[in-house]
Amino acid sequence: MGALNANLLSSALDLQNELLGETKNFNPRDALRNQIKSTHGGPLSLAERDALHISNGLTTRSWFFHSPLIYWQYSRDIVLADPDILSTINNKKNLSNFANTTLRHSVVFSGKRFEERRLAAADAIVITLFYLKDSPVGKEWEAKASSLPHKVADEFDVYPPDGQSATSQLYEFQFRPISAQDILSLTLAYGLALFYLLSSLSKLRAFKSKFGLIITIVTQIAFSIMSSFTICAIFNFDLSRIPQAAYPLVVLSMSLENILRLINAIILTPLEDSTCNRIGDAFGQTAHTALASSMQNVLILVGLSRLVSPGVSAFCVFAAVAIIFDFFYLSTFFLSVLSVDVRRMELGDALSKATFRQSRLKHKASGSTAFRSDGFFQGKLSLSTRIVGTVIMIGFVVIAQWHFFGDHHLLHRLWQCAKNLNGAQGMRNPETSVFKDLHQARSHSSWIRNQDHETAKEVIRAIKPTSYSYVARVFEPLVFVKKNSDRVPHSKEPTLLPAAYDFLHHQQKGFILIIVAIIFAIRLLMNYLLWGEDAELADREDQAESPLISINSLGSGHVLDVAMLSKSKSGHIVSVSLDRVIRVWDVRGSGSSYVVADGNHVEQFIITGGVLEHEGPPMV
Repeated sequence: MGALNANLLSSALDLQNELLGETKNFNPRDALRNQIKSTHGGPLSLAERDALHISNGLTTRSWFFHSPLIYWQYSRDIVLADPDILSTINNKKNLSNFANTTLRHSVVFSGKRFEERRLAAADAIVITLFYLKDSPVGKEWEAKASSLPHKVADEFDVYPPDGQSATSQLYEFQFRPISAQDILSLTLAYGLALFYLLSSLSKLRAFKSKFGLIITIVTQIAFSIMSSFTICAIFNFDLSRIPQAAYPLVVLSMSLENILRLINAIILTPLEDSTCNRIGDAFGQTAHTALASSMQNVLILVGLSRLVSPGVSAFCVFAAVAIIFDFFYLSTFFLSVLSVDVRRMELGDALSKATFRQSRLKHKASGSTAFRSDGFFQGKLSLSTRIVGTVIMIGFVVIAQWHFFGDHHLLHRLWQCAKNLNGAQGMRNPETSVFKDLHQARSHSSWIRNQDHETAKEVIRAIKPTSYSYVARVFEPLVFVKKNSDRVPHSKEPTLLPAAYDFLHHQQKGFILIIVAIIFAIRLLMNYLLWGEDAELADREDQAESPLISINSLGSGHVLDVAMLSKSKSGHIVSVSLDRVIRVWDVRGSGSSYVVADGNHVEQFIITGGVLEHEGPPMV
């Protein structure tokens, strides 16, 4: 990992000049087109070489190259005089060459190590020549490379020793921007998914807030997507090749399957049970199905990732990780929110459920010959029989693969990729045998796959401005190693990935703030879902503490049995007994009474009824 030092950079500049000719203060735009006279087959002059550069016009003989030595204008003196090589490299990481391609660190270095978001070390300096098939510059490069090992034998060990690349391989680089048709398709897909979600939730009556439930579903899916993006970023999966708008769609379709299955199971639980029991029973009935479905989708995605192109393969990895996180959040976050959103049993719900069961039994008895598809489209089948998420997932992978392959037959390309798996493994065996003593931090095939789509897009724009793909023959690298260099790694690799240390150093405070914000957001969501629940619970506690019935004795009123009672809302009771005494009681006050008739007047009896005024003094 010691490639970034002045002596090695100056040696690399010498090798570059041997292969390409003098490049100090390289500026091909100063060359004159009328100086191209190399029809004799001899070596090109510097002016002729510069005139063929792609910056002077695209022809079948054009060429350009990538080299980190452009940071020092291809000058040995500037390289040796630079007091801080690493600062120069990091400050000029977005520098462009004359072909308008950006010389990123991933392009001009291999086996990089980063510290504090800056390049700290590299295992190799990479100089890459791009030339079209009729370019004499490429032919001269090959001719000079075969004789170069003898010239530098005292200073370098060369691999392969003869300077000739043993094998080459064709690579196809593509950049296909999203079209209006793709935007329309994604819009339609999101519209159908939203319609499916709203139509499913509109049939649910056992929840307090459907809007809060939608917010919970969206939050869970967002957490799953962000978690998957984080894991893929840590392990350097390039997710830039698939349109960003497509990622939530696949996760949404697969997440809704498990969510609606759980909600449907909760609705079918007995309403007289407590909320905790209903949630527990429903999750116990559906958890194994959700887990099996998630593992099934993960295995399908892993299998598809072996057959599709690299961009779609990275998407398959993203979707598989998102499925795992989605099941985790379903079992924790969503289940917790759902437990407070389930509505208590009410008489109307019980009657509605009883009516639903009766109508379902009648429907089974009278319409047993109906097509099963009718129940599917009406939403009456169990959600466990639906594989909407899996179908959408596989369909999207197939569509994305077709998007990359263009007009080629998709199944043929998949079959071809499957047949070439063993062949691709065989292509790597020679590389391992030739370079096995170099202890490379990254092989050349791995380095090519590590190039991002921005580099491919810039190269396409340079060599085929109106196209979205190109096929290039990539030769095995010609590797120069300084004599007596110790290629055996002595330093132990960090225990964690560089992204983990970067997170601890730069993202820890932001992460803590996000966690606090999420806690407050969940708290607000809980308050919204439990709106009015505290008052209801307080009333129930008061009712539980106080007796439902109070009994008071009204004594010393009558000698014989009471024959008739009349009451009023003001708390007065009139009693008539067999001893012919009529007495008025004040039950809300002190319980006192007074006599209206003492029984001495015989003409008042027999009394058959009494009426009391609700306002004012009682009147019999």
